[in-house]
Amino acid sequence: MFIIVGSGAAGATIAKELVSTGKEVLIIEKGSRIDPIDALKSYNIIQSDIEILHNICLGGTTIVSLGNAIRANINELNDFYLEVEKELNVKEVPYNHIGNATRMFLEISNEWKIMPKHIDFNKCKSCGRCVFGCPYNAKWNSTYFIEEAIMKGAKLMLNSPVEKVIIRNNKAIGVKLVNGKEIMGDTIILSAGGIETPRILMRSGIDYVGDNLFVDAFITIGGIIKDKKPKLNKELNMAIFIKREDYLISPHYSVFLLPNLLSKGIKANPDDIIGLMIKIADEPIGIVSKDKVLKKLTKKDLEKLEKGKKEAEELLLRIGVDYEDMVSTHIRGAHPGGTCSKITNGYEPILESLYVSDASTIKGPFGLPPILTIISKAKKLSSILINRA
Repeated sequence: MFIIVGSGAAGATIAKELVSTGKEVLIIEKGSRIDPIDALKSYNIIQSDIEILHNICLGGTTIVSLGNAIRANINELNDFYLEVEKELNVKEVPYNHIGNATRMFLEISNEWKIMPKHIDFNKCKSCGRCVFGCPYNAKWNSTYFIEEAIMKGAKLMLNSPVEKVIIRNNKAIGVKLVNGKEIMGDTIILSAGGIETPRILMRSGIDYVGDNLFVDAFITIGGIIKDKKPKLNKELNMAIFIKREDYLISPHYSVFLLPNLLSKGIKANPDDIIGLMIKIADEPIGIVSKDKVLKKLTKKDLEKLEKGKKEAEELLLRIGVDYEDMVSTHIRGAHPGGTCSKITNGYEPILESLYVSDASTIKGPFGLPPILTIISKAKKLSSILINRA
């Protein structure tokens, strides 16, 4: 039996691929099943020098992603990228789904690229609620793969946090849950994410994991345009982007902009605000321990953010936002990864019968939406496991 720990982009993909070839599969998920419109309840905020976001629920972070599907420059994954793009029906955002606020940016620069997304635009209402869970089931999330796997015979355990991998004679033979229950299997695949996967390995006696953490640090700069209501909060966010060497810029509404404007004495409501996200590929110097996460930004990281911030401010000025009416969010990170990259590339076993497949196997710096890469890497591992089994 294959035991898969985690139900996010990687775990769900591997479960679907394995069970489709007749393999016995058990998926173990720490969190519970939630309705996408209740996705806020699944957010787990980790406090470090940077606030780090991740989700604990069936489907993991895919439930609250913006649906962005950008390839990384990893040539070995090209065939898998193509397969995933077809399977998730990845398409560039159609013009009729690009909102008025985003079009204001399109009008002032020809450098914007249209964002590819794993969204069914026949269902999408461009409501701006992607990060809160799609209320129209238009955005792909990994529960679709989980349900497909279950229909083909996979088993699912919810609310079942894993304490450690059971290892005997340098071979993984099962997992032990926090409640003490032991479940035996022939192959164990950890897909619990960039924070939890290294912790499970640490508790299992595996060394050299937990460092090299990156989070794809970002801020959102925003403000108001006098006598206009852009309503970026009510349209599809990150529909276009500009990719520089040091950062990515994309239209983005953050709920933190409003209180920051009000505290500055600027009268506003959510409809008044327009903003741009600046995301960088931060240096992978963070550390995940058994009970803490330590992540600081380096001088180089801060310089990248400042450079991106200045370009974003210029763009906002050009669409009519006064400089004194601009505010910034605090620095956050939403893509924790890299924490097992020192010991595995995601394709070879750490020990006999023990594999890792999730963002923890991606080497940083990264700085891009990771879901397409995570699924593609999981597809590659699945093909290896199917051929070896």
